[in-house]
Amino acid sequence: MKFLIAFIAVFASLCSSSQAASKPDYYEEMYALGTMSGLGLACKSQKYHKYELLARAMIVSKAANDQMQKEGMERYNAGKAETFMDMEANNFANCGDIRNSFENQKIFQSTLYSDGKIKLYDGTLITPRKAYQASSLYTKDPEAFIKADAAYKKYVAIAKKNAQNSEKIPLTDARYESMAGQF
Repeated sequence: MKFLIAFIAVFASLCSSSQAASKPDYYEEMYALGTMSGLGLACKSQKYHKYELLARAMIVSKAANDQMQKEGMERYNAGKAETFMDMEANNFANCGDIRNSFENQKIFQSTLYSDGKIKLYDGTLITPRKAYQASSLYTKDPEAFIKADAAYKKYVAIAKKNAQNSEKIPLTDARYESMAGQF
């Protein structure tokens, strides 16, 4: 949990400084965006869906090619899933503070245009490599939290079942038992 709070502070400082000393690469940035998305989802932020739309537009717009975009989306989803599972495992501790920090990010001061251009809060304009319909990137899902929670519980149940099944496997081998009297 302390990791998540520290991560929020680091990500917020990266977002607030447009000229960071060492700028994170595309994949690190996508993972960070996913981590923040996971926090917003886990804490049921009212701005979660707006964040998803902006973050996905950044994934598409900042990628140099389709392969990079695909890998960026994978990193984004990994960060989102890992963060959600961490929050679930910690019983959604500190969600009030996390939700407040999430909803006050500068990313929400950004503007997404219908052709995929993004004007960030600092005035930077990100133009995608090819125009696209920005509204098609993300469809608001009012049951996103319920689905994520169900998926998490399903994977935990599978892991528990696999652990129980592994305990049932006997560790003796019939060939060795016949040789045990020789020693």
